[in-house]
Amino acid sequence: MKITKLLILATISASLISCHENKKSQDKVSETKQEIVFPKGDKVPNDKFVGNVYQAILSDEGTRVSNVTFEPNGRTNWHNHPGGQTLLVTDGIGYHQEEGKPVQIIKKGDVIKIGKNVKHWHGGSAEHSMTHIAVSIDHEKNPSKWFDSVSDETYRSAEK
Repeated sequence: MKITKLLILATISASLISCHENKKSQDKVSETKQEIVFPKGDKVPNDKFVGNVYQAILSDEGTRVSNVTFEPNGRTNWHNHPGGQTLLVTDGIGYHQEEGKPVQIIKKGDVIKIGKNVKHWHGGSAEHSMTHIAVSIDHEKNPSKWFDSVSDETYRSAEK
């Protein structure tokens, strides 16, 4: 009787461990699929960006919708959008700052709403990449206006 109970207990334990390992495997597959939902795009020129930044324009009819990936330390220059912009952070950890305000840490799941003509910048953190969907309103008629690069001192202020 004791041996039967031990065998049953061993069988149940083995089944639970197997299910747990299978769940881990499924989670890894889901994470991999999620990372490639939108194309990474092409490396953007560094006249408006610092570091390695990639952009895939998903739609450009009036409102521009782009998937943008910033490698660690990658960031935009200061800029604004006459029609405003919304950032939907889909992966990683990064920074965002509006002129005159402190740097904010942003992460996967955050929605950043930037008003019309608000001067700002955004990018990956010092140690993490960050990907977001950028929705720039009325981009065709009112393209972004670009300014100076973000100083290293300003960029590093987020780490403090």
